[in-house]
Formats: sequence, C-alpha cells, structure tokens
Amino acid sequence: MLRRCLLNCFLSLLSLYAYAQGLTCYNIQEALQNKDSVTTLILKKQNLKEFPLEILSLSNLQRLDISRNYIDHIPKEIAELKQLHYLNAAQNMLSYLPKELASLPLDTLILWDNSIREFDESYKNTNLKYLDIRAIQMTRSEQKAIKKLFPKARIRKDHPCNCGSRK
Repeated sequence: MLRRCLLNCFLSLLSLYAYAQGLTCYNIQEALQNKDSVTTLILKKQNLKEFPLEILSLSNLQRLDISRNYIDHIPKEIAELKQLHYLNAAQNMLSYLPKELASLPLDTLILWDNSIREFDESYKNTNLKYLDIRAIQMTRSEQKAIKKLFPKARIRKDHPCNCGSRK
C-alpha cells in the first residue's frame, strides 16, 4: 500500500514537473489541442511548403523547429510569438527573414542551407548568441557585415566564396 502511494506521488510530481517544463509537440494538430502549454514545436521533415499560420496561436512557444521543409518565407506575424528564443529553419528555401523577427528574444537562429545572405539592420539590437549559416554561399564582405551585425554571437559559417566577383 505504501509502495503504491509513493508511486502515485512520484508520478504526480513527475507530471507537474513536465507541465512546468512545457510540452513538446511534433505536429500542428497536437499543438493546437494544447495551445497554452506548448513550449516546443518540432515540425521537421514534414514536407511543409508554407509556414503554418496556426503556429501563431501558440502564445507560450519558445522553441520552433521547421527545418528540412520547403518553406520559402516566414511571415512577419511571427513577431506575435513573444517568447520565441530558438528558431531552427535550416534546409528550407528562405532568401530573407522578416525584420519583425528581430523584435523577439532570439538567442539561437539556425539557418544553414538556405539562401539568406544578409540581414536587415533591425537585427543589430538582438541578443543573438548563436547563428548557423553554413552551406550558404557568401562573399567575405557579406560575412563581415553579418559578423558586425551580431558581434556577440557565435557564428558558424563556411569559407567565403568568390561568387559574383569578376576575374
């Protein structure tokens, strides 16, 4: 009897801990059923061609992974996700990010294997700690501009290319 009581107490505490830590969802339907408790949404490899606007209703979302899809733009309304600090949009078809994204408390931005070669000046006020822009062909001057924009960030990048330069 005591063992059962202890087990129930343990399971209750574990459940409370999981709730306090937030909920991780792997599809949009599950996330929408738990709007207030979802803190992490992983939509990796789901053949998405557009950014799911339903994500914007997840007011407590802190971490979003939309990597390995076919998304070509992120809507400016992403700024509604006031707690978003981690965005993984690697291996999509992005050529730019909306300047509104800079208003979020982003500390991690993973963008490798997209076509983003520059950022709006509004990003200079972010507290970005990590930026991954590997597998994006950039000139040395483009890389320097990004480093200047994010002086405190650890930036992972490939060697600069001579793309677009004349011989």
